Amino acid sequence: MAMKATLEQIAEVRASHPFRGAIKEVSLGNGYVIQTRDQDSDGQVAWNSLVCTEVSGRKEPDWLRDGNVIFSARGSRNLASVITDIAKPTVCSPHFFVMEVLDSSQVLPSFLAWQLNQPKLQKYFHQCAEGSAQVSIRKTELEKAPLTIPPLAQQRMVMELVERALKEKQIHQRLIELRQQEIEAVARELLK
Repeated sequence: MAMKATLEQIAEVRASHPFRGAIKEVSLGNGYVIQTRDQDSDGQVAWNSLVCTEVSGRKEPDWLRDGNVIFSARGSRNLASVITDIAKPTVCSPHFFVMEVLDSSQVLPSFLAWQLNQPKLQKYFHQCAEGSAQVSIRKTELEKAPLTIPPLAQQRMVMELVERALKEKQIHQRLIELRQQEIEAVARELLK
């Protein structure tokens, strides 16, 4: 049976790395940074486009780990992404919150990220967003987000379905790109 909970009951929410000013690209920097532009509309992170920079501060950076969920709290898109197979030292820009599931035997991080991206919660975030020029979600509002936590087996089934749908979408997108290239090749040949 599904359990009702708030986000703060199932995950610790913390601020991301506190960059001061613009994030500058440093080719021999010590880490990478996820910015809102690196997150697509499906919540996938474009790992190959991350900026390498010098991540510094008063203490050791709080590097992202597998299983973390990141949430874009500023701007018109409030999307969550799960971090998996992280291969390089990475932090998030200050536009994000980072979440760590308290008990992964109760909640899959991928399921949490997926649920945060669903229309019901997107409506909740839209209603509690503040600001006019640059809207944002406060940490306290994020922590109060109402969640439904089904049994782990159901979470796994949902995530398998989500993965298959995402793969299908990527295949269809690739087919569309190939068809466009084919049309452009015909046009080049025909209109020389």
